[in-house]
Amino acid sequence: MKVLGTVARFGVFAFVLILLREVMEHPMWDVPAAGAPTTLDFSVSILDDWALVTVVLGILLSMAMIGASYLVRDERLVNLLYDMGDDE
Repeated sequence: MKVLGTVARFGVFAFVLILLREVMEHPMWDVPAAGAPTTLDFSVSILDDWALVTVVLGILLSMAMIGASYLVRDERLVNLLYDMGDDE
């Protein structure tokens, strides 16, 4: 079983290397940098063109964080007594 795990790790590593090579050899990297967007273009598109989407995404992410914090808290009696400082 250990051999199978090692072979799988090497296979995943080789796959990532092949995928990285294929991505880096793509002809889109030969485009001159003059057509690349700037940070100003990015900020204008996020805050003006995609404002509603940004707000909705922020609301969804905040709901996810509130839900995660609710799921993590522990309300067992032993922990509640320990938090209040009661040793009994």
